[in-house]
Amino acid sequence: MNLSLKKLTIPIFIDMFLHFITLLINTYMVTKVNVSLVGAMGAGNQVMDLFMTIFSFLSVGCSIVVAQALGAKNQYLAKRAIHTSITFNTLLGVTSAMLIYFFAHEILQLLKVPNELRNDSYIYLHMLGFALCFDGIGMVMAAILRVYGYANLVVVVSLVMNLITLFGNAIALFGWFGLPNYGLYGVAVSTIVGRFLGIFILLYFLVKVAGVRIYTKRLLSLATDVLKKILYVGLPSAGENLLWMGHYMVAFAFVASMGQDSLAVQTIYFQITLMILLCGASISVANEIIVGHLVGAKEFQSAYKKTFIALGYGMLATFVVVIGFYLAREFVMDELDLSDELRQIMAPLFLLSIVLELGRTFNIVIVNALRAAADARFPLVTAFIFMWCVALPVGYILGIGLEWGIIGVWIGFTADEWLRGIVNTLRWKSKKWQSKRLV
Repeated sequence: MNLSLKKLTIPIFIDMFLHFITLLINTYMVTKVNVSLVGAMGAGNQVMDLFMTIFSFLSVGCSIVVAQALGAKNQYLAKRAIHTSITFNTLLGVTSAMLIYFFAHEILQLLKVPNELRNDSYIYLHMLGFALCFDGIGMVMAAILRVYGYANLVVVVSLVMNLITLFGNAIALFGWFGLPNYGLYGVAVSTIVGRFLGIFILLYFLVKVAGVRIYTKRLLSLATDVLKKILYVGLPSAGENLLWMGHYMVAFAFVASMGQDSLAVQTIYFQITLMILLCGASISVANEIIVGHLVGAKEFQSAYKKTFIALGYGMLATFVVVIGFYLAREFVMDELDLSDELRQIMAPLFLLSIVLELGRTFNIVIVNALRAAADARFPLVTAFIFMWCVALPVGYILGIGLEWGIIGVWIGFTADEWLRGIVNTLRWKSKKWQSKRLV
């Protein structure tokens, strides 16, 4: 199977961009109805993000096992991994949905959602939880299609799902077709409908285009030996994501203690960094798929070289984007209608981001390559060391101890990304990952 970095990167980038822009449009639509509902929706989305992180570990593990199996021309293992992943993520999705259905109140209490928002948050989360029944399956099928070289079809599904969701939101929020305003309940329902229809489109592409036969008998039995291979890669990947979420929440608390203005800048600028990250992230995912195939085929030297080529493209793309944002910083802050106080806090972050975002791309390209080679435990260890023992202490000392404010916290982020990137690159250069092959 001839996989091109360019052909994989472009659709993966579009898919990521669609998810991001849909989130922004959703938020904008809700603000037009009631600004306070954004906070209620945000609490529910945060819970969903946590469960999606848990689901992602299986899709990552599945894609790597399937990629290595295809590289080794082991179709039998690939098919078993696909069936096992779909079954396990389905069970995980249903269990998660039931957990939210029965314990939504308790979850919102743990998140310290203000009393005035809790009722709306409960209505939204209680209904939205049912989407998890479909999200787990959808993530696995999308990952499989990318591994088979059909990343462009995943974009089509994302576009259809997002259009259905946005159209449904408009009906629910603005009373189209003479219907009443259903508020966040309607937003949750439209999300569920979009996810539900997306599953059937993904299944159609998987069977009819990728040629993957799905057998009911195989879905009803869990291949534990294959599941172990998937979890071997997937669990450390999930652990790394959870470590990141935890360390970001602590850093968020640091910023929150600095006052309302710093908290507002943190929330806004984090969204900007997600836009900057898109190029590097999409290249890293595309390279992960390619490396998985090459490692499965025992073409280790080719995997080694292609990762550094992908790293070069990623760094160049990120540099162009981050410089663009730096040069347009005044325009961006004007469009956000920021006060002079907020502009003064945010302005230094644009300059720091030139260093930070290059380090972030440097890190994620190498980390994804190590995962693709099934060397996922090493990035987990480096994540713990540098996130929790470097980023947070540096952020606290500079931001709070020396009173540098939010810039001190973000210097901590920068130190983490660059140091982790360097250590992970040394691991890649050592070629110890070659012995981690799964097939």
